[in-house]
Amino acid sequence: MKKGRVYLPEPGRSMELLERGFGTRRGNRLDLSPYEAFFLTEKARIRVVKESDGTPLTLHDLVSAFSKGKQEIWIRYLVYRDLRDRGYIVRESKRVDFEICGKGAERRLVSIVYEGKEASLQELTILIRYAAKQKKELILAVIDRRTDLVYYSVGEIEFQESPVARTE
Repeated sequence: MKKGRVYLPEPGRSMELLERGFGTRRGNRLDLSPYEAFFLTEKARIRVVKESDGTPLTLHDLVSAFSKGKQEIWIRYLVYRDLRDRGYIVRESKRVDFEICGKGAERRLVSIVYEGKEASLQELTILIRYAAKQKKELILAVIDRRTDLVYYSVGEIEFQESPVARTE
């Protein structure tokens, strides 16, 4: 780990992880997102060390380092981990929390809704329209206080005019 970034400098190991949907290749190294680093550390697939002195970092150390200014990073990681455990390739996204692919050709956008946190119908409408323009399914990942997750598929509703009935 260097300057808040986790990367793998080993080309051979990097390619194996890249083929499994982890990281972004930058020259001879593989840069990992915080969620990818958490997941791979938790699953004992990588060992993260400080570049300055080689001190090994635990999952707790990593979460602490990356959570500065990002209070909800652990909750987002729980959703990331659940999706990866289900076999999806998960990428961070600018407009929604995650974009997932795998298990078929369909791509999905995932937005996290936290129990007890206010959610706006206007924001949801914007996300639904964005997903429709991208031709992707929008999934709401609802996480409760006990960290139980439930996923809902959300889409636009098309209203059709009902036929008018007349009485005599």
